[in-house]
Order: sequence, then structure tokens, then C-alpha cells
Amino acid sequence: MPTFNESVLELMFLAAKITSPGDRVRVTEWIRKLVETNAEKNTHPKLVEEYLDYLKLLLSSTPIYFVDPFKGYPPKQQPLVPLAEALGIALCSKCPFLPPCGPLAPVVLHRSGDDTATISVHRDPDGEVFCYMAIAPRDP
Repeated sequence: MPTFNESVLELMFLAAKITSPGDRVRVTEWIRKLVETNAEKNTHPKLVEEYLDYLKLLLSSTPIYFVDPFKGYPPKQQPLVPLAEALGIALCSKCPFLPPCGPLAPVVLHRSGDDTATISVHRDPDGEVFCYMAIAPRDP
């Protein structure tokens, strides 16, 4: 499993390959936000790690498709919320018939040894449990 600094370095190399200057600047701002967030005293390492892994997955695809929350710039004055919450908020903004997404606290976060699969379980304030799983293809 790569360290935080190795992941940031990998993201910087992937960002350098982006052809659109606007997209490259936006990704650089996200990397800067993640580094700043990681340096804060009370930040849980999994918070930043989820964003790093998700951004790395997006930048590793061909062609690159930016999705929320990376479609826009990172929040400047606000702290990052857990990735599951950010994705829930983005989904709720696109589908007005869904109930609003509230703060989520991670219950379980597990990665496979080769970093190709992640499963996360979260509980919302009402006690409902949500699970999501991400799988990345292995390099041949």
C-alpha cells in the first residue's frame, strides 16, 4: 500500500499528463487541498486517502472523465467531508426526489492487499447503513 507522499507524487505525474490546462489546474488545486487537509491536526487519514484513491482511479482511466466532486474546484474555506457524503450530496443535487444527504461517519473501510478493491460501510444519523464497493482492473 503506497504511503501518502507516494500517492501524492503519483497524482502529480498523472496530472502532468492532462492535456487541458484548466483541468490540470483544477486537479492541482485538489492535490493541494488534500495535502493541506492531511497536514491538519485532527484529520482522519482515511478521509484524505479515499479522495486520493478516487482521484487516482479517475486520472488513470483513458479518456479521463471528471465526476463529482472533481468536476469543480475544492472548497476553499470549508473542510472536506467524507467522500461518501460528497458523492451523496452530488447525487441528491442531480435527483431532487432523493432525500438530502447528511453527515456520514465511516463504520468500515477495507482494502484488498493489491489495492484493486475497496469496500466501505457507513451509517447515517438515522441509523441506516450504506455500503459501497469500488473495483479497479488489475494491470496485466
